[in-house]
Amino acid sequence: MAAPLPQYLVRSFTIANQPQNATEQSVFYGPYFRLLYYLFGFESDFDIQQQFDSPIMAGDSIDVVATFTVELNQRPVMFFQFKAPGTFINDSKRKEADEQMRERFRDLKHRLAMPRIPAVSAFGTRLAFYEYVKATNSITPPAIPADPVYLNDVAPAGRWGYDVLEDAGIARLRQEVQNVIAMCQVSLNK
Repeated sequence: MAAPLPQYLVRSFTIANQPQNATEQSVFYGPYFRLLYYLFGFESDFDIQQQFDSPIMAGDSIDVVATFTVELNQRPVMFFQFKAPGTFINDSKRKEADEQMRERFRDLKHRLAMPRIPAVSAFGTRLAFYEYVKATNSITPPAIPADPVYLNDVAPAGRWGYDVLEDAGIARLRQEVQNVIAMCQVSLNK
């Protein structure tokens, strides 16, 4: 069984995860920023870069895309993107989150120093895990194409099957981070 999160992180996520914050993604920036430094270490060589993009979406609505990129020697080794938890029930918001993850991989793949880069899409505390593998130029989970006739779910809710406040969720996240740290150590020792 994985070690639980320290209480200060549990409190931070619990405060952010209140019903009045259902449509506000920014309340999760602090808890995730703290979590990333906790997992990667405050005194390590990893940096957490914050980026906020405001692409114009269909209908001229603005959706801020918040990305935290973990870097080593100014090279991306993992990233996180965030959405408000209350928008999770909307198929269109999950589709948008999935597309934005794939776009971020496209933007980062030329800067990679490692053979793979894992990533996390978060709706509040719900987590979906992604990965880009440089050698095969592939992303998992694979994209689900839209059906030309039927309205299919191209980003199923089950994809976000982990929760950072649950044992399985933090265990999976810790494993991903440990894999990144080990991959970076091997690469640096070559």
